[in-house]
Amino acid sequence: MNIVDTKTQKPLISFLIVLAVFQIVGGFLGWVSGPAMDGWYQSLAKSPLNPPGMVFGIVWPILYALLAFSFWSVWRKPNSPERTLALRLFALHMLMNWAWSPVFFIAHQVFAALALIFVLIFTAAMLLWIIWPMNKAASIVFLPYLAWLTFAGHLTHYILKGYAG
Repeated sequence: MNIVDTKTQKPLISFLIVLAVFQIVGGFLGWVSGPAMDGWYQSLAKSPLNPPGMVFGIVWPILYALLAFSFWSVWRKPNSPERTLALRLFALHMLMNWAWSPVFFIAHQVFAALALIFVLIFTAAMLLWIIWPMNKAASIVFLPYLAWLTFAGHLTHYILKGYAG
């Protein structure tokens, strides 16, 4: 009698690897950007809607888990031009997502960070649209992420107004 079901074990292992990559990269970039949060970022005029710092530490791991699930779900689909397009756009999107913290917190490029958020919103909406026919659940997880990106856009725009003016 086989105690371990290998049909469910392999997908679980592959999902855990994707999840770990998303969390480790996101966590590392948060850690690298951390010193700027205590100095430069604290000096900025922020939106009245700006949540306490600990909220970001809760929200981003959840969003990265949702994104990892979406990526993994698409990756497991049979090879097709749509799957290839989705995975390439997803990879590009995640590189831009991970670039945001260094652009904003380390380089202090508030305008570039806002422009990056606009591109992130657009590509996330494109991914939702492209992934929908392949896997509805993998697509739906983009909804909270899009909402958060939009909110982050507001927060960054508010900072830019005070920073530039």
